[in-house]
Amino acid sequence: MNLKESLIKNNSIKLNARVKDWKEAIKVGIDMLVEAGAVEERYYDAIIKNTELYGPYYIIVPGVAMPHARPEDGVIKDSFSLVTLKEPINFIVDGEKKEASILITLAATSCENHNENGLIQVADLFEDEENVEKIKSASSIEEVLKLMN
Repeated sequence: MNLKESLIKNNSIKLNARVKDWKEAIKVGIDMLVEAGAVEERYYDAIIKNTELYGPYYIIVPGVAMPHARPEDGVIKDSFSLVTLKEPINFIVDGEKKEASILITLAATSCENHNENGLIQVADLFEDEENVEKIKSASSIEEVLKLMN
């Protein structure tokens, strides 16, 4: 599973999305993966349920969320989607509040792919705080993809 290849192959980058809340933000990313045949629609429900149970545990760095669920929750193939938001949204679950303006949804067919491939690639991209700002302000998909070389 390669982050950049997945985003290109699945046509799963959406920039400057306007959403009303965190649930809608997650839906934007999931809808692209459903359209690409990478996940079943129930994957969205699993992410929402997990967030309501455990809070926004997938905020990986300030401003960046990596929503995901278990492989058996509807993953068809390893894939990613990336969504930037016009305005940051707050994830508020049981009084816990965290803000994000970038969501990179991960769908992995196994825990190994999740841990060994998915998490590492996303962590590598966002360990440089400048990349967070560059992706947030990107005006084209090409700008985002260049950061992944």
